[in-house]
Amino acid sequence: MSQGEIILIILIIGGVVSLQFFQGRKLNVALMRYYIRGFENNLKPKDQLYTWIGGYVGFKVQYEIDDDFIKQIEMSLTLLPRQSLLYLPISLITRRHDRLYVIIRLKQKLGYDAHIIKTNFYFPGPPLEDIKTYKKEIVNHDNNKFYIFYKNKDDIGALEKLVKRSMDFKNIKHIGYTRETNVIFLLLKPDPNKTPTDLKKLVNNLQAIVNYY
Repeated sequence: MSQGEIILIILIIGGVVSLQFFQGRKLNVALMRYYIRGFENNLKPKDQLYTWIGGYVGFKVQYEIDDDFIKQIEMSLTLLPRQSLLYLPISLITRRHDRLYVIIRLKQKLGYDAHIIKTNFYFPGPPLEDIKTYKKEIVNHDNNKFYIFYKNKDDIGALEKLVKRSMDFKNIKHIGYTRETNVIFLLLKPDPNKTPTDLKKLVNNLQAIVNYY
């Protein structure tokens, strides 16, 4: 291969990488704006604080909510690095999809700790403290298998009911309640067209769960 051909290949690769950067950056920025608009329209925060993650990777947000049962909602959206042609394939293998982490801080305690976790999602295993103190089962929801970890059967039943009334199980990677911190935690595969309204339904359905306790 001649020196001229090598230079041509380098220029082509550089052009493709540059094109991917601008197109991927544009898509991630558009997604972030779309999610923000959807979250604010559905959750109606009375105050909010955003922190950008790496410019095009995602954002963290803290919402103050005017609600009888919720103190605060915190979320962290991490997007695939669509702007990086070299790192995107690795990220698709290791992370597979965009991720949304949600922490809902409650005003009153519910029952005991309970978790619903997609099987084979965590490696080497679910990151639960004192995992041996939980009862463990495998269940099927929407043709997806999940581990359920609980100390009281009614608590996991309430958590399952909350999901069924609010969103598709197929987008759930982990949902749990921790009594010590009094939070409901979710790790989701987000959908820009559905997740904001799903979270609104979940917040609204929390009232029935709280009243249950």
